[in-house]
Amino acid sequence: GGGFLLTPLLKIIFGLPYPIAVGSSLLQIFLTGSLSSWKHWKQKHVDPILGMMMALGALCGAEVGIRLMKLLDSSGTVLINNRSLPLLDLVLTGSYLVLMISIAVSVWKETSTDSTGDEIAATTLSQRLSTIKLPPLLSFSRSGISSMSLWVPILLSVGVGILTGLLGVGGGFVNLPLLIYVLGVPTIIAVGTSSFQILFAAGYGAYRHATQRHVDLIVVLFLTLGAFLGVQLGVSATRLFGGKKIRCHYASWWCF
Repeated sequence: GGGFLLTPLLKIIFGLPYPIAVGSSLLQIFLTGSLSSWKHWKQKHVDPILGMMMALGALCGAEVGIRLMKLLDSSGTVLINNRSLPLLDLVLTGSYLVLMISIAVSVWKETSTDSTGDEIAATTLSQRLSTIKLPPLLSFSRSGISSMSLWVPILLSVGVGILTGLLGVGGGFVNLPLLIYVLGVPTIIAVGTSSFQILFAAGYGAYRHATQRHVDLIVVLFLTLGAFLGVQLGVSATRLFGGKKIRCHYASWWCF
């Protein structure tokens, strides 16, 4: 979705308040995500059933994240080293830092191993989750998952949705490794399915933030113009790299 870079940059470089940065980022992600999802759909990189299940959980989580932001925004300031900082800024900046470092280290560790295979083997966690037989059970054929409880992807995506509503990210920076390492989805399908799921979560988040006047349409316009070009290049690039190379470049962005 791009929000893992966009939202902090809007805050740090351009000085936008976090609520405006979050709302504007989500609307831009929704607009560019529409093009990205359509292109991945045409290339059959999307598991529509899994994507819809995760979108359902993400919508619920996004509402929780939006309400949490409102609570933090009204909680005043905290004093650190004789400096008064808004609690919202402190929590969101700290959350970005922790998430970026932890995800970068995890993905980089896997991609830097001696394994030459393009796709990772099923992880212990993904194998354990497949043993959960809480009905209803669904088959996600495009993802290579023969049977999985409906509640597994829904509950996992609730957490992604909370990040969407609170941090102004599409959720892809967490959703992508979650699909690959936790659910065992092939990387190319994970990229397309994550893009598909982001469309719903970001759209709902943008709407809710817009009702609270947290969207700057001028900012969104210029961001979208640049992002549409990036989407064209990014979708084409997925056909040039194998799954492991995609994960390696993904981790490199975090390290950068």
